[in-house]
Amino acid sequence: MGGVTGDAAGAPWGAASPPAQAPAALRDLEAELDPAHPERVDGLRVLAYGEVSAALVLPGLPGWVAKRMSGLTDAAAAERYVNLVRSYLDRLADLGVDTVPTFPVTVDRAGQPPVVYLLQPLVAADRLGHAALAGADDAALGALVDAVLGRVDTVLAGNEAGGLESAVDAQLSNWALTGEAGPDGTPRLALLDVGTPFVRDGDGYRLDVEIFLSAVPPGLRAYYRRKRAVEAYLDDYFDARTVAVDLLGNVHKEGQPERLPVLLDAVNGWLAVHRPGDAAVTAQEVSDYYRADADQLELFLRLRRADRFLRTRVLRGRYDFVLPGAIRR
Repeated sequence: MGGVTGDAAGAPWGAASPPAQAPAALRDLEAELDPAHPERVDGLRVLAYGEVSAALVLPGLPGWVAKRMSGLTDAAAAERYVNLVRSYLDRLADLGVDTVPTFPVTVDRAGQPPVVYLLQPLVAADRLGHAALAGADDAALGALVDAVLGRVDTVLAGNEAGGLESAVDAQLSNWALTGEAGPDGTPRLALLDVGTPFVRDGDGYRLDVEIFLSAVPPGLRAYYRRKRAVEAYLDDYFDARTVAVDLLGNVHKEGQPERLPVLLDAVNGWLAVHRPGDAAVTAQEVSDYYRADADQLELFLRLRRADRFLRTRVLRGRYDFVLPGAIRR
């Protein structure tokens, strides 16, 4: 999930600009949308869900995906978030990592904080990285893993000790394939999920963690702050081996466990060359990591559903996040 941002020149998708009707279409959507019941908007389709976001396809914006980011406290917070997304995209471009063109659009709402939509061209399902789990042969799948981890290495290698640091979420579903080969012979990729800018410096994360905490039921927010749960979650993406283990969890997430041996060989081969001090990853480690992550996400989702019920059914108020239904984990 992502959006169009900055200068798209040189990106594999070519120069792009958002459709002229986008701001009006998104304002109209917000005027009609009840996030607790998105199905009530005629023609609206939810493609994917994040912790504080949802990727939507609108009938008024054919060929585009709009990632809705809520949880912003006010107009100043929305402006900071938009500026951070743009600077993150610029940094990735400077490092040579392609991104799917992403355009932030801020929608003001009467009596409520604004929301930000990240607008991106719709990518065909068979061009998404995780489609390779079902359709690619072993050699192609291994090459894809090498290409993704190469992007991870590029970003982490660009970090400055004690200075500005960046990272990416390397899950296969976060990458779009162009169908071409890059200069190094590996598949040419573009990062799709840029809605969480992984950027930090000596003062901490540039992303306001309160955006994530806004999705936590109010009674639990102090606990999550005290535990620094959001920061711990973000920290994992700055360790290449942990990122690789998370990538391997895709086989369980996508219901393709039979592809794990190929992925393991590719990941461990990459680690042996680029992180020789790191231990090889095992299938059991991947399974344990994925199960712990899935259990945590399931608990979080149940808490959020309870919060939605309290706000909308008991207090007769509004719940500002789009939540998924039952999920097979």
